[in-house]
Amino acid sequence: MLTLLQDRLGRTAISPSTARGMGPPGTIKAARSFLQTYDLRSVKANAPKTFRKKLDEMTDDLIANLPAQARHWGSARKFVNIFLRNCAYNRFVCDAYGLGRIEAWMEVPLDSHVAAGLKLDALAAKLDPTPPRWKTVIGLTPELSDRWQTLAQAIAERSRIHRVHLDVRYWNGAHMTLHAKHQERS
Repeated sequence: MLTLLQDRLGRTAISPSTARGMGPPGTIKAARSFLQTYDLRSVKANAPKTFRKKLDEMTDDLIANLPAQARHWGSARKFVNIFLRNCAYNRFVCDAYGLGRIEAWMEVPLDSHVAAGLKLDALAAKLDPTPPRWKTVIGLTPELSDRWQTLAQAIAERSRIHRVHLDVRYWNGAHMTLHAKHQERS
């Protein structure tokens, strides 16, 4: 059953809209195949630094499995983060692999919607430093991603949630609509 669930989670994590503009034909299939067969036992960690190392290794391994023109660190990291988040959201997979223990260290999957939501929240909360300039998912570097993740961590702590859950809050611009309505009432 766990194999079937992981197969489904890997398949649904990377949709055409998730991977739009991130590689040639075959990119989605390669990413899904990698995630569907990834050994989830290997993401176990007892500390944030250990989890980060495993996350970096998983990202590098996915990059190596993508078509040559799709080997972008940013898109691979986004795919990994969406997949791990979805696995954590599945009760059976989460329990079987102990993903609840790493939830606090998981990253929010970055894209333009998340970046816009993070910017709005950072400005509303007057957080310092100011958010970095968003470019594209495929343009993300580990250093730029770290800056966004640090901002996400600060916002998540203010919201009393883990940063991985901010994706649900910002998905499809829903947060921006709520923020605009809130501003109208103020």
